[in-house]
Amino acid sequence: MSQPFSTRDDLKTDAFQEQIKLALEWVAANRQKFFTAVGTVAAVIAVIAFVATNMMSLRRQAWDKYNMAQTWAATNNPQNALGVYDEIINSFGRTPAAAYALLGKGDVLYQQKRYPESIESYKKALAKSPAKIILPYIYSGLGAAQEDSGNFLDAIESYKQFTANYPDHMLAPKVYESLARSYEFSRNLDAAKETYEKIITMFPDSFWAQKARDRYQALAPAPFQNAPGK
Repeated sequence: MSQPFSTRDDLKTDAFQEQIKLALEWVAANRQKFFTAVGTVAAVIAVIAFVATNMMSLRRQAWDKYNMAQTWAATNNPQNALGVYDEIINSFGRTPAAAYALLGKGDVLYQQKRYPESIESYKKALAKSPAKIILPYIYSGLGAAQEDSGNFLDAIESYKQFTANYPDHMLAPKVYESLARSYEFSRNLDAAKETYEKIITMFPDSFWAQKARDRYQALAPAPFQNAPGK
């Protein structure tokens, strides 16, 4: 009686078994190469695991120090806060906490009216490609430091970065007002009035809208006809 043809599954099984056989034969003939390769892979895995564990440890240390610096800043100990921020920046510069530390340092320096140093710190924070959640605070802080140091054109650019990307942020009304004021100081009164109009339109019942109406009226004595509530 003739042998029946193999099924497709039988063919797959035979091919798989043949591959296993060939692999085992290769290992038997090349044991040194095989164990060297296995050892290399194991070493690479061990190094990756060590680096990952070490990085996690560094991140925990960096965040612990960041919390310490924030506590110093909140309790009116700016020099202690700056010292810990610098430690994070210098010793944990590759961790996400470094960008937060640069932001915190910029805020403390701004409060001390050390505007050039504050600007530098905010710019370094931006260079770290920080988490998106802190970008609005960096741009608003940078703009404020530039404005208060008299760099109105630079402040305008920083504020415009904020308003273009975060128009609904809780800081937006204040940033729009700062943008309008910077336009005033740079003698661009049309842009200032346009920005005050935006505040009135976007935040109609707010404290900021009332301030914007007052400033708009000062710049344009004719009443602002489209202002809500007029």
